Amino acid sequence: MTLEQPSDADRAQASEANLAKMWKFVENFSQKSGTFLHPQREITEFLVIGLAKHIEEVGRPLCPCNFYVDKAEEAKRSTWSCPCEEMQKWKYCH
Repeated sequence: MTLEQPSDADRAQASEANLAKMWKFVENFSQKSGTFLHPQREITEFLVIGLAKHIEEVGRPLCPCNFYVDKAEEAKRSTWSCPCEEMQKWKYCH
């Protein structure tokens, strides 16, 4: 199975600074915590883009794999801020 690569338009959804910040975060977190990133790097890149976009929208890296009725309210609760509860429990990010 092949997955479409993230495009420049996908990457343009977030600033380069936040993309770099989230790449550093996910790579460092996985190394320090013993968690695993997805073996298909493009899936991890889509995740990083979503995290960076949420930082710009609500100031927190909400998991982009979920739907939020109110992102700002969810950001206050932090249940789904990266690393979300599922990642901490299963040690694997989508």
